[in-house]
Amino acid sequence: MIRRWIVKIFFVRRNRSYYSLCMVIAPLVAILSFLMLWYTGLCNASVTLLPSDSRSIELEFTIDGFHTETLQHEGKTYQRICIQDTIQSAMPGEPQLPQCGTMVGLPVIHGVSLDILDAQYETLQGYNIYPAPKSGIEGENQDTFPSGSIKQTFFENQHIYTSNAFFPDTPVKMGNKGYLRDQPVAQVHFTPVQFNPVTGEVRIYRKIVARVSWKEGHLSPEKKTSMASPFFENLLKKKIINYHNIKRPVIAENSYRTPVQRKMDSSGAEVSPRLKITVKEEGMYTLTYNDLIDAGFDVDAIDPRTLTMTNKGEDVAIFIEGEEDGVFNTSDTIVFYGEEYTDIYTDKNVYWLTAGATSGVRMNIHDGATSGNAIVPDYFPATIHVEENTYYWQTMPEGEGQDHYFWGGKLTAPQTKELTLNIKNILSGPETAAIRVQLKGYTDVSKSDPDHHTKIYINDKEIDDQYWDGRIVFNHEATVSHEYLNNGKNTITVETVGDTGASVDQLLINWAEIDYLDTYVAENDELFFRAPSEGVYQFEVSSFTGSDMEAFDITDHNAVVRVINTNIVNDNKRYTLQFEGVAQSDTRFLALTLAQYKTPFAIEKDETSSWKSSDKGADYIIITHEDFYDNALALASHRIDDGLRVVTVKVGDIYDEFNDGIFSPQAIRDFLSYTYNNWQEPAPAYVVLIGDAYQDYNDNLASGTINYVPSQIIETDELGETPSDNWFVLVSGNDILPDMHIGRLCAQTIEQAEDIINKVILYDQHPSDEDWAKNVLLVADDDQSSFESLSEEIIELLPDNYTAKRVYVGDYTASDDIASNITRNINDGCFMVNYTGHGAVNMWGLNESTSIYTTDDIALLDNWYKLPVVTVANCLNGFFTGKSTQVSVAEEFQRLQDKGAIAVWAATALSYTSGHRLLMLSFYESVFTGSSYGLGEISTEAKLDAYSQSSYWSELVETFVLFGDPATRLHVVADDGIPVTPTPLPQECTISAIEAEPKKLVLKKGEEGEVLITITCETNGNTEGFEIKANIKKGKKIAKIANKTAVTDVNGQASFIITAKKKGKAVVVFSVNNITEKIRVKIK
Repeated sequence: MIRRWIVKIFFVRRNRSYYSLCMVIAPLVAILSFLMLWYTGLCNASVTLLPSDSRSIELEFTIDGFHTETLQHEGKTYQRICIQDTIQSAMPGEPQLPQCGTMVGLPVIHGVSLDILDAQYETLQGYNIYPAPKSGIEGENQDTFPSGSIKQTFFENQHIYTSNAFFPDTPVKMGNKGYLRDQPVAQVHFTPVQFNPVTGEVRIYRKIVARVSWKEGHLSPEKKTSMASPFFENLLKKKIINYHNIKRPVIAENSYRTPVQRKMDSSGAEVSPRLKITVKEEGMYTLTYNDLIDAGFDVDAIDPRTLTMTNKGEDVAIFIEGEEDGVFNTSDTIVFYGEEYTDIYTDKNVYWLTAGATSGVRMNIHDGATSGNAIVPDYFPATIHVEENTYYWQTMPEGEGQDHYFWGGKLTAPQTKELTLNIKNILSGPETAAIRVQLKGYTDVSKSDPDHHTKIYINDKEIDDQYWDGRIVFNHEATVSHEYLNNGKNTITVETVGDTGASVDQLLINWAEIDYLDTYVAENDELFFRAPSEGVYQFEVSSFTGSDMEAFDITDHNAVVRVINTNIVNDNKRYTLQFEGVAQSDTRFLALTLAQYKTPFAIEKDETSSWKSSDKGADYIIITHEDFYDNALALASHRIDDGLRVVTVKVGDIYDEFNDGIFSPQAIRDFLSYTYNNWQEPAPAYVVLIGDAYQDYNDNLASGTINYVPSQIIETDELGETPSDNWFVLVSGNDILPDMHIGRLCAQTIEQAEDIINKVILYDQHPSDEDWAKNVLLVADDDQSSFESLSEEIIELLPDNYTAKRVYVGDYTASDDIASNITRNINDGCFMVNYTGHGAVNMWGLNESTSIYTTDDIALLDNWYKLPVVTVANCLNGFFTGKSTQVSVAEEFQRLQDKGAIAVWAATALSYTSGHRLLMLSFYESVFTGSSYGLGEISTEAKLDAYSQSSYWSELVETFVLFGDPATRLHVVADDGIPVTPTPLPQECTISAIEAEPKKLVLKKGEEGEVLITITCETNGNTEGFEIKANIKKGKKIAKIANKTAVTDVNGQASFIITAKKKGKAVVVFSVNNITEKIRVKIK
C-alpha cells in the first residue's frame, strides 16, 4: 500500500528560561535508572540525501527488516518493535517506537515546511506497544540524595493509549530549528512504526521519502558571515546531511595571521583614570582624600570639578565639598548615595568615579526652610521584610523560575517555627498592619486534598488559618491592629497542624513581612522615611544624638537632592531635624548624622580594558580569573605557536565592560556574543574558562568558597538546578546548540592552574608512540546489562592495533579489590578511559558502601604523564559547582599534578544509559574513525548526534562539560606506530567523481574484503576530510559492512571492510555529496 502524506510542520521550541538561584550542594549519591535502547549502531546510514534543488531537499529513509520482542507487565503482554540502526523513543508514557533523526541545513529559518512524498508501509495486527518508562525522584526526602532516589515506573499516557488513532500522526516530522553559528539547521525525525492502541494495529514503513522546502523572502540569518572558521566548519560538514548543497562562506586559511597578529591584548585608546567603588548597603557614602590616594588615584593631578560618577551606565549626582577652587584638598570629600543591589548572583553594587570629564553631574539642592504653614505628620507607611536563605532545595519539582532558598529546614507536621522581627517606634493606637508569610509546599500527597494545614500567629495571637494543597507557593496574609504588635521584638509563629490525613505533610518557610505605620524617630542616628500621603509637609525627625544632621531626597537614586536650610532643635542633647518639602506618593527621604555616612566595601583603581572593540579578532579565547592570569599566558603562548589567534581576558574586565562591573554569568555570555558578532572574522571557535565555579553565587550557606569563573545554573527535569557551561556559547539563535567549543580548567589555586596548563602543553608537545598509548580501559558497573553492552560497543570502534582493557564489576567477587585493578590499568598507561554505570559527584558506583572508584582512589594515581582522556557515562561526575571541599571525579582527575587525566568529559546532572550511549558511541567514533580537530569538536559533535535523534536529549547538550582544553588534539596511533594528529581543515573542493576498487567483490562465507573509495575534485582542491557513506541496498543478510562511514585521507581515499555472512549476492552503494558508486558482492 502506498500513501501520500502532506504535512506542514511549524517549529515549537521548548522554552527554557535560565533564571537560576544559588546553592551549595551536600554530597550527592544519585541512583541511576535506564531507558533501554534496542539498536546496533548510531542512526546514520538509513537516511539518504536524494538529488535536490535550491528550493528544497529530499530525504529517503529505508529499512530492511525488523523484529519484535515481548514484554510482560502486571499480567499484560506488550511488544517492542526493533529495527536495526534506529533508536527507541524515550518520552515517558508514550509508546516506545523506533526512531531515526538527522540534521539538515537550511537557507532560512522561517517559512520551512515538510511534505511526505512517498510512504510505503504494511499493516500488522495484534500489537500492544510498551510505553517508555517514567523516571522520577521517590521517597519523602527529595532535596538531596540518597534519601530520594531515581526510580523507573510504568506509565501510560492515557490520552494516547485510549485514542483510536495512529501514533505518531505522521511517520516523519520536522523537529526543532536553530542555528549552528550562522547556519540555520533543523531536526528531521523519521518514525518508521505507527501504533493504534485501540485497534492494536501497527504500520511498518519500509520506505519514506520526504521533502523539506522553503519560501524565498524569509532569509533571517543571525549573522551574515563572509569567512568561516576552519575550527568549526569541519563539524558542520560532518553533521549536516546536505552540507554540500548549501551555500557556505569561504573557509579561512590557518595562516591568515602572522604570530604577532595572532596575539591580541586589551589595550585601546588612552582613557581617563577611574575608580571602581563597591557598596553592599543602602545609604550615604563618603570618599575622602586619603581613600582616593590609597586606591592609587592621582588626586593632585585632577580638577575635582571634572569628576563624574556612574552606576549601571547612568550618571549619578554627587556632592563634592570644596571643589570650587579646582583642587582636591585633603579636607575635600565626595558624597554620593549608594543603592543596595541584590539578585541571584550578587549583593554588591558598583559605582565608577572617572576624572577628566568637562563637568560632572552634581546634586541639586532643595530649600527646606520651614514656613510654619505646613502639616507636621505623625507617621508614615513602612514595611519590614525578613528572610534567611539557609536551606537549599535543589531538586524542587517544576522549580524553574522559583526561589530555591528557604528559612531553615523543612517543617514536618505537627511542628512550629518562630520568626523574629524588630520594629521600633511603631505608631501606637488602633491603626492596622498587614502581615504576610510566604510558604512553599514540600510534599504533595495525591490521596489527600488538601494536604497542608497551617496557622499563623503574631506574638502568640492567632491571625490566620488556612488549608492548601501540593507543592505550590502559598501566601498567608492577615490584617491586624497595631495593638497586636510590640514596640521592639515581634514573633511570627508558623504552625503546621498535621490534621489533613496526609501520610506526610512538609513545607518550607521563605520570608515574612509586616506593613505598619512608623513614626519620625531616628534609629541609630538615621531614618529612611516618607510622607503619609501626597502634599506639603513640615517633617520633624527626632532623637538624634548629635547636631550635625543632614537630609536628602533619595527618591531617584541617581539624582539625589540635598536639603539645605534645615532647622535643628536641641532638647537636652536630643536633637530634632526640621525641614519642609513637597512629597509625592513615592517620595523618600533620608536623614542622618555625619557619623552614619558609610565607607564603601571596596575602592580600587581600574585597569582599563577595551574588549568591546570591533578591531579585535580571535580563534581562541581564554577567560581567566585574575589570580590565574599569568598561568593563562603560558597556555596562550602555546596556542599562538599552534597558529591560532589568541586573546587572554580577565573575567573581572568582562564584568566591567559588559555589566558595569557587577558580577554576573550573563556578562560572560554577552562578551562572547559580542566577539562572535562584532570581532574580525572568522568568529572565535574555542573558549577556555580557567577557574573553578560555585553554585551558591551569594554564598548564602557561608562556606567561603570563591567563585573564580562562574557557570550558569539551569533547571533540569530531575536534578533541578545544575551548572551548564554550554549556556555561555549560545550566541547565535534562540536555541541550545553550541556555537563555539568550550572547555574548563577547574583550578582553585595558582598551583592547580599551573599544573593543569602544564599537562595540556606537554601532552600536545610530546605525543607517545609507546604501547600504553594504544590501551583503552573500559570500566562497567554490574547491575544493568546495558553497562557492559555499551562498553563492548565502544570496543568494537577501536582500531585493530588498540587493546581493550576491561574492568567489569560483574566479573569480580565481593572480596576483590576492583579499585586497585582500575588504578593499575591507569598507572600502566591508557589512551582513553570510559566508565559506564551508576555514579555520584565523587565516585563511580551506587553509594559509599558499593562504590567502585572514588576521588580518594584517583588522588593516589601514579600514571606520570601517561594521561588518558576520561569519558564518563553516568550521573554527576562533572558536578563542579559544589563548595570548595566537595571535589568531583572530573575535577580530581584534572587537578592531579603530572598525573590523572588530560581531560574529562562528564555530566553535571542526572542522565541515563540510553542517552549516554548516543554520546559515547559518537565520541569514540569521532576519535578513531573521524577527522575531528580537537576535543572541543569531538564533544560538540557527540552532543549534536544525540540532539539530532530527539529533542528529548537536550539536557545532554546542556549538562555535559568538557574538563579540558577544547583545542587539545588527540594522538591516535596508526598501524605503523606513528601518532597521528589531525591538521587544520583544508580548503574546499568540489567533488567531480567517486570511484570504487574493485567494482566486484567475490568472497567465501566468513571472509573479509576491502573496498577502496577514491574521490576526485573538479579543481586541484584538497580531497582530505570528506565523509563517505556505505549502505547495503540489497542483500543485508548476505553481507555486512564493518564501517558504514569513512573519511578520506590526504590522497582522497577511504577504505571499507565487507564481511561475507552467507551465500548470495549483494549490492553496496557508496555516496558523498549526492554522487554515488556501487559495487556488486558475490558470496560463494
